[in-house]
Amino acid sequence: MAGASSAETDAQCAALVQSLNKVTACHHHLAVSLGGSADCARLREELRLTRERAHGIAASTRAALTRLLRDKEVTGERRAELERLWVSFSCCLELLEGDMRRALEISSQFPVGGARVRTGVSGTTAAVASRALSAKNVRSRDGAADEGGPEDAQALEKDVQELGTMLNEMENKVNVPRWSVVAAHEPGAELHSTASGSSVAMLTEEGARGDPCCYPGRRLVAAFCGGALLLALVLAAAVVIFS
Repeated sequence: MAGASSAETDAQCAALVQSLNKVTACHHHLAVSLGGSADCARLREELRLTRERAHGIAASTRAALTRLLRDKEVTGERRAELERLWVSFSCCLELLEGDMRRALEISSQFPVGGARVRTGVSGTTAAVASRALSAKNVRSRDGAADEGGPEDAQALEKDVQELGTMLNEMENKVNVPRWSVVAAHEPGAELHSTASGSSVAMLTEEGARGDPCCYPGRRLVAAFCGGALLLALVLAAAVVIFS
């Protein structure tokens, strides 16, 4: 029972890290549109919601991983896997913090309704925000400020400070040097597996459709043309011989 419980706990931590990775990527995609032609009040609101979701997932992930990694009884391969999750989690937080700092700076320089820069990015960001918000909902802070206003900038600045504090506390409580963590797979293994899977799927699909050159009608036409060509060659050879 203890082994099953440990495996379930580790799986929950892995799911949290995966969710944070997803939300961080969505937040980055939204943040690059700030100040551009796609910037609007809706984008600021989507950024705020995505930021809150990431903050909630990060808090839960930090608590779970810190508790497990500070447990002296967690050793061996299990600890190695948890350390890999910790490194992935730390990288997500650093990327998120960097994007939040840039968002804070750009938001102050390009308020909603002001002049915009044509970045070449067009379309809506609702689909990206919906993917971010589809991640596990850990917590949501009420009483958030309206998008784009001074209160929103203050809330963003507060979130940046809290995230920086979280990173510092993590380094103090858990000492996991990144250079000491060994990857579970070879570099690029995920890309190779994805490419192989795509190739297999493509071959399977082509096999299911059938090769167009193997249709009965086309085979008959090809045989007829081949016979006519052979007959023409025989007649030409006969003319040359008997002339």
